[in-house]
Amino acid sequence: MEFPTKKGQEALPVSRTLFTALIEHAPVGICMMENGALIYANDSYAKLVGYETEEIRRSKTRLLELVHPDDRFLAAPFFTESEGGRKGSPVRIRKLHKNGQSIYTEIHPATVLLNGKKIQYCTVIDISEQIKTQRQLQESREEMNALLINSPDAVFSLDEQGRFTIVNPGCESLTGYTKDELTHMAFVTLIDPADLQSALDLFDDAKRGFSGSTDLRIICKDGNKISVNVAHFPVRIEGLLTGTYGIARDTSVLADAVRQLKEFAYADPVTGLLSRKLFEDRLEQTIRFSRDGRLPFAVLSMNLNQFRRINDSYGHQLGDDLLVLVAARIRGHLRLTDTLSRFAGDEFTLILPETSQEEAVRLICSILDGMREPFVVNGHSVALTASIGVAFSRGGGENAQDMIRHANTAMDRSKKLRTGAYTVYTEEMDLQTSYKLQIQRDLETAAAKNELELFYQPIMALKTGKLTAMEALIRWNHPRLGYVPPADFIPVAEECGLILPIGIWVLQTACRQAKKWQASGAGPFKVAVNVSTKQLQQPFFAEHVLSVMNEAELEPAWIELEITESVLLDDVHAIKESLLKLKEAGICISIDDFGTGYTSLNYLREYPFDKVKIDRAFIEDINRDLNGKRIASAIISLAHSLHMDVVAEGIENELQYEYLLGENCNEGQGYYFSRPLPADSLTGLLNCP
Repeated sequence: MEFPTKKGQEALPVSRTLFTALIEHAPVGICMMENGALIYANDSYAKLVGYETEEIRRSKTRLLELVHPDDRFLAAPFFTESEGGRKGSPVRIRKLHKNGQSIYTEIHPATVLLNGKKIQYCTVIDISEQIKTQRQLQESREEMNALLINSPDAVFSLDEQGRFTIVNPGCESLTGYTKDELTHMAFVTLIDPADLQSALDLFDDAKRGFSGSTDLRIICKDGNKISVNVAHFPVRIEGLLTGTYGIARDTSVLADAVRQLKEFAYADPVTGLLSRKLFEDRLEQTIRFSRDGRLPFAVLSMNLNQFRRINDSYGHQLGDDLLVLVAARIRGHLRLTDTLSRFAGDEFTLILPETSQEEAVRLICSILDGMREPFVVNGHSVALTASIGVAFSRGGGENAQDMIRHANTAMDRSKKLRTGAYTVYTEEMDLQTSYKLQIQRDLETAAAKNELELFYQPIMALKTGKLTAMEALIRWNHPRLGYVPPADFIPVAEECGLILPIGIWVLQTACRQAKKWQASGAGPFKVAVNVSTKQLQQPFFAEHVLSVMNEAELEPAWIELEITESVLLDDVHAIKESLLKLKEAGICISIDDFGTGYTSLNYLREYPFDKVKIDRAFIEDINRDLNGKRIASAIISLAHSLHMDVVAEGIENELQYEYLLGENCNEGQGYYFSRPLPADSLTGLLNCP
């Protein structure tokens, strides 16, 4: 400690004032002692031990009296320093508060010679909260360590590369590896290859901060595979991800029990027929007993048509009772050696062992004939039809899964093409299925790759020959397959849900093209866009259409929406509400392919249609003077009586044109006027000034 020299005496009052202020208001305790007695203490020190500052200074309290008795041996060396200016090492001791409580402090001591006297001084810091936190942390560590060691589950942590960093004894018991063997081992080496992707996904999720769990199998040190449930989760400290931890539990016993229950469940709970598992086992036996194809057999897949509507209309209990009756009726046509199973839902499967193709076909026809008689269920008469697919053995080399898949493929063909009939599987169907899967896969990115485009077919006023509308027709220019017909990809888009984004693209593109034509001076004429069932069933469909038109800055009067009449059979109230909103906004609504579906004539009165489009099948009959010709005339008359315009589709020659003109048909489209063309190729047909 230095004091001002004689040369700086005049600065002494200022220095002393500054020194006093710094010491008195320091945030840590400061005290001085002479021969072990306190001669000075600042406010922070006095507050620390619970005394008033003047109380300590007057009492000449000995420092050791303020130290916990058990820690006085640590404080005693402070007072034995003999050399001035020597600093002691920091020491942690407990102080005694005036109220008797202990206070954890850290003391930084020093000894100086002042006017020939040995003075000890020190700074005192309250570390009670720090000590408390350290104790809590230590207790938590001990508790976690106890849980880790004694947990019956395998508990572990992984580094960024998926290597074990911490493993508990449960890991050793589960895997058979020792702690040293597991440490730094990659967890993927323990995973059954069939479940590796699931394990990697779980690990990646944890690294991104998401918890999750999954069931998988691991390979133990002895080579055995066991089932485990693994939970993996991130660990965050103050919001930062610091690692990933996991818990694995052996579920082998439970998994085996569940597997055995599934394998040995004998009967379908509704119909009492064989379960799927036993059906597959029976089919495997049939394949083995066929003796290299010398005993031919057949596998049938049978699906009930419109069964879902029956469930929705009458309830699931009646549906279950109906399935029981169906099973009984099928059994009535079978031999004792045949096997019948309810595969799933309204799907039945059959095995016909030692059966020629002729015998199998006769049996199938008898089943289909028997299904045509209505079922009486709980007082209701229910009519059903069925679609059947059949796969015949081919002389050996078959397996159960392929036979079932082939029968299902054939059944799907029956359901789509010939309701209430059967189809025999052929290899060509697999090629078609493969083609369909390729269509579905590539269609997902077709719009993003600019492979989709719109062609437009003119709709002409028959009396004036003036262009009244352009129907937008989607085309897909596949990079390998060339132009894929809409009949090939639109049904696929409907099935897999891609029709919604495709429908949005069509509407947006058509609206922009309509605006582009208007800006070029062509017009006025509408652009007609086809709308699918799934689009109409979407909430806020009408609002979305208006939003698209608003973005294109196109007036609603220049768009026409074409609705296929089969749409009207689904969710009538919601569809009607959407169409009314569009009609009120000024959009023209037409019903497409009229006369080919099941539309009640009452729909023409209830729905806000502006136009009726006659299906091309009736127009074709005009040349041959068949019934379709008279139906076309009747549709024109009916529509006019309801104040609707009529558009004839598929006009291809002068005879058809003249007949429709004579019947006062308003508009027409077809190759007689123009085939569908890209927008840039239609310049000569536009109504330009």
